Amino acid sequence: MTAPRARRGRPPASTREALEEAAFELLLRDGYEATTLQAITAAGGVGRSTLFRYFGSKAGIVWGEFDRAVERLRSALSDADDAPVMTAVRAAVVRSTYQSQAAAPDSWLDRFRVLDRDAALVAETAAHWRVWAGVVSRYAAERSGLDPDDPVPAAIGGAVQAAYVAVLRRWAATDEAVDIDDLDRALSPVTDAFQALLDGAPRA
Repeated sequence: MTAPRARRGRPPASTREALEEAAFELLLRDGYEATTLQAITAAGGVGRSTLFRYFGSKAGIVWGEFDRAVERLRSALSDADDAPVMTAVRAAVVRSTYQSQAAAPDSWLDRFRVLDRDAALVAETAAHWRVWAGVVSRYAAERSGLDPDDPVPAAIGGAVQAAYVAVLRRWAATDEAVDIDDLDRALSPVTDAFQALLDGAPRA
């Protein structure tokens, strides 16, 4: 599956998606602290009331799609079949990423670039990624009969999240089209190693 190239120059529209795209272009260019609500509404061609109706705040613009991505991951895991635990995890990460790409094809990597590079967002970004990793950890614990607080599920969530971010950073460094299948290949060594560990782990 190959993502379309980003298309710039879309006419302003008073939709949530178009406003998010306009906002993230500004955030990527000017940074979070320097980007004002006035600049966002002007770029999006909407009034402040429309912005607040959709997002509530500037922070709502930044984190709204991330929170939806976490829900996509949680949903993909809940829909997983009886495949091996880490196979299901890998498939869910790939599926949820493809859904995020489809939801915002023009700006989804710009969103990651902002969150990953803006110094003003470092602490909040780390906290949000811990939530993402926690979704994976809890799923692995439930499927494996381990306590969610055990080191192995926590390590699974952290390792999968770190590998995922590494792939996103590689994609974000280029403007070339993204091959989602590359994510599956990149995650395989990590998920395969943890599956081998789980296969030999004692059950609670």
